[in-house]
Amino acid sequence: MRMYLSGSESLAHGVRLSRVGVISAYPITPNTQVLETLSTMIDRGELDSDAINAESEVGAMNICAGATAVGVRAFTCTCAQGLAYMKEMLWMASGMALPVVVGDTSRAIGSPQTFSSDFSDTLSERDASFIQYYCENGQEAVDSLIMAYRIGEDSRILLPSIVIIEGFRLSHTYELVDIPDQDMVDRFLPTYDPKHAFIDPKYPVMQGGPALSTVTFDGLKFQQFSAMQKAKEIIRETCREFADLFGRDYYGLAEPYKTDDAEIVVVAMGSVVSVIRDMVDEYREKGHKIGLLKLRCFRPFPKEEIRDAIVGSEKVLVLDRATSPGSDGITYLEVKAALQRCPVVVSNYIIGSQDIFQKDIANMFDTVLSRDDEFIEWYNLEFKEEVLELSGYDNYERLLKSEDIDRQIEEGEGIQALGNPFCPGCGGLICAKLAFSMLDKNTFVTANCGCLGVIPAAFPQTCLKVPSAFFSFSSAGAAASGVEVGLRRKKIDMDIFLLGGDGGILDIGLQTLSGALERGHNITYLLYDNEAYMNTGVQRSGSTPYLARTKTTPSGKKIRKKDIMKIVEAHENVYTATVSPAYPQDFMRKVQKAREHKGPSFIHAIAPCPTGWEYDASLTIEIARLAVQTGLVVLYEQEHGKRTINRIPKKRKPIEEYLSKQRRFSHLTLEQIKEIQENVDKRFIELTGQPMV
Repeated sequence: MRMYLSGSESLAHGVRLSRVGVISAYPITPNTQVLETLSTMIDRGELDSDAINAESEVGAMNICAGATAVGVRAFTCTCAQGLAYMKEMLWMASGMALPVVVGDTSRAIGSPQTFSSDFSDTLSERDASFIQYYCENGQEAVDSLIMAYRIGEDSRILLPSIVIIEGFRLSHTYELVDIPDQDMVDRFLPTYDPKHAFIDPKYPVMQGGPALSTVTFDGLKFQQFSAMQKAKEIIRETCREFADLFGRDYYGLAEPYKTDDAEIVVVAMGSVVSVIRDMVDEYREKGHKIGLLKLRCFRPFPKEEIRDAIVGSEKVLVLDRATSPGSDGITYLEVKAALQRCPVVVSNYIIGSQDIFQKDIANMFDTVLSRDDEFIEWYNLEFKEEVLELSGYDNYERLLKSEDIDRQIEEGEGIQALGNPFCPGCGGLICAKLAFSMLDKNTFVTANCGCLGVIPAAFPQTCLKVPSAFFSFSSAGAAASGVEVGLRRKKIDMDIFLLGGDGGILDIGLQTLSGALERGHNITYLLYDNEAYMNTGVQRSGSTPYLARTKTTPSGKKIRKKDIMKIVEAHENVYTATVSPAYPQDFMRKVQKAREHKGPSFIHAIAPCPTGWEYDASLTIEIARLAVQTGLVVLYEQEHGKRTINRIPKKRKPIEEYLSKQRRFSHLTLEQIKEIQENVDKRFIELTGQPMV
């Protein structure tokens, strides 16, 4: 069946056709469309699979590893910082011979964070014993994912795989894709029935565990090395069988194009190959014998194919998106090693995450044709001096000269400048502004990744007039702890304010939040709770309410919201408070009290989101007020174990009035609304000790 699909949807169809039993992933842009498509397939009954919402990428990979360890086919998807966060689990999965498949919507990794793709995330894991497939288009994505299970599960291999498409460049590009018939895929891909990874009380086996001798450890690493070497021929065999059955030939590890008589061979991988192929044809018509070698696999690396492709060639040009700082382009280094005994000039253009067009390839071809020397250069890239002005480099230069610098903020001014990039009616932004109004120039602001993460950190610009930093999604609590200790050592008295969403505090960041609270760091946390991963497109989080609809829970979340206040209040000497932007005086008073508290403070703010909660942007404050009037949110504060209720409605409104204004609850039945009302009543009595009113 031929369908117009994005690269992300192509990966999802590959998962469906592979009859994957367990799916677990954590939202990160731009992998979310893979998750959403799979969730919709499961909801419609098109895919018989358990989708497990993980609290982080570490959890997602461990869930998949656990499922694979008992003999169930598993899939996860991620990219960039998410793949880096999985690192330990990647090495664990390959060391335990668990053929999990990871779909990577590749995005550059680093700080400042970016949405562009340069393969730095996956190439950073080239030594993790994962087979790596780099796809040129959506068709190759769906086909490669099916083949990845077939190859990885082969008893001669038993290695996990990563199927890579470029973030946005392919993940969000729609094209015509031929989706194979399920019956044909079932003939090609047998049921996963491992003989090494299973659980049977009658036949106990040990998986993983410590290797207490170098002989054992090195022997297992040698098995991984041998499996990767064997994988070369298995990949070639599998591609031939796939071509016979489906009519699409991927030529194994690398695909040559007009290399037989080429004097210049260009080596590249990913979507740029399509542009190079067209330009090879154009330059052939001009009489230039240029050929192309497309790398499909980076691990195992196709040394033999590279040597075969350059026979008779004079020059090789390698295009690299990722580089190894301190050395050269990563692919170039491998190609150069493969050709070390070949009399050929090997040059390297590092293109980074740039979009490359025909004119760019023409410039590269013309350069190679006109030069006989071996060169390594970044293509069309240089440091822009204007960035220095945007990032405050002029202040830095003046500091070096011991010149005085005028603070940008005056007494009585807010710490946030005018202008913001947020959705109309954003409840989180209203919460942030209320909090910021109580802070002064002696404030350090940090943020978790999330919607409001771009307030202090849209690098190199910021709308904050105070020092700020943007740390990693998973560990902002730990980073803020380091800031607090460092400032204390330097005898600088500043408020440390951490702005985090429900994902960065309830889920992936919960561990470092708890650690910071337990250690007693003097940090104020503001949780702007919009009850889903809104930054990545409305996926379910630990804070998503019972039965609320998100992109990954299309029929409604089946479990209740995590009670973060109980978790926080289990720590000692923490000032805690709940707030609503509909009651600004109460909100600001609690922020001030948090600043004065000697120790950690935690403020939980309900932050209605027009986009995710599906309501008109003008209703944000009304919905935030209804949350309190219905008793869903109880405004209170707690200090030294004593709870003070700040506001009790004289007559609580029914929860249906709150739910009915949000289309994320439009699917609820009367029985479900009644159940939610009972839960709200129970918690209201538990918190307030008040009888029903």
